[in-house]
Amino acid sequence: MPTEPPRLPAAGAVGTLAMADGTPVRTFLLPHAVPLARLLLLNGRADFFEKWARLFAELHDLGFALAAFDWRGQGRSGGKPANGAGHISSFDLWLDDLDRLVPWACAALGGEVLLLAHSMGGHLALRWLADGRGRVPALVLTAPFCGFALPRPVMAVLAALARRQVRRGRAEAYAPGQKPWGAHRMDRARATILTSDTGRFAEEGSAVEADPALAVGGVSWGWIAAAETSLARLHAAPLERLATPTLMLLAERERLVSNRAARAVAARLPACTAETVPGAAHEILREADAPRRFALSRIRAFAARHAP
Repeated sequence: MPTEPPRLPAAGAVGTLAMADGTPVRTFLLPHAVPLARLLLLNGRADFFEKWARLFAELHDLGFALAAFDWRGQGRSGGKPANGAGHISSFDLWLDDLDRLVPWACAALGGEVLLLAHSMGGHLALRWLADGRGRVPALVLTAPFCGFALPRPVMAVLAALARRQVRRGRAEAYAPGQKPWGAHRMDRARATILTSDTGRFAEEGSAVEADPALAVGGVSWGWIAAAETSLARLHAAPLERLATPTLMLLAERERLVSNRAARAVAARLPACTAETVPGAAHEILREADAPRRFALSRIRAFAARHAP
């Protein structure tokens, strides 16, 4: 039986916001009459906000007002290369976009927002705050991308190859083992890495089948080079000065990003609580009921303490 495409909450509104360079970024707003807190979701690599539709409904039921968007180069936002690869020339472009998107969310939801940042979104939230580009009352990180799960010697070789390919003008080409969306649509290995909930995993593919423009393939050489540069900047940043109250939730069965690197970051943040979510794979908030409820209970309690 085919999985129905996920449906965004009917009370929400989809829009478009132009970034500083004119690139259109697709947005989503879900207000709440009396919010416990206001959240801006920073999703992960290759994500689009339909993928989080059920989570939006759950968070709204818990009392949250929500804002979300598709990163440039993802979902229905502008900036995708013609081959559909996940590509960016520099993560700083995404930081520039946050300079516009965080104030937009505050204005649209009527008050300061907490950041709920997943994977690559977590990396970018940390970079944005550590670079002093702005401030938020609190930060929630789920499975933040603070390093690759691959061994460091392997990543060192891959990063060197990526820089060489970028110099050769092949920045937008797929890196080895990376494929267009259709090639990994129902890849069971990918499903295992992301979530144990097969229904939630299938929703992502159903959403793309309903709207193929949402699809983003594997990463480009340029993305790898840009990620390595941004990781170096994150770990060189003065994280000890970042006093933002932070909740970091790590997946017990993580195989995509490095939990060890994330814990090293958490240890340097003066107001960070790090917890491991039992039974969870990388997409903690798209997991089976038990891990997801564990995470949502922690997020709600944390937000209640730190919402302005």
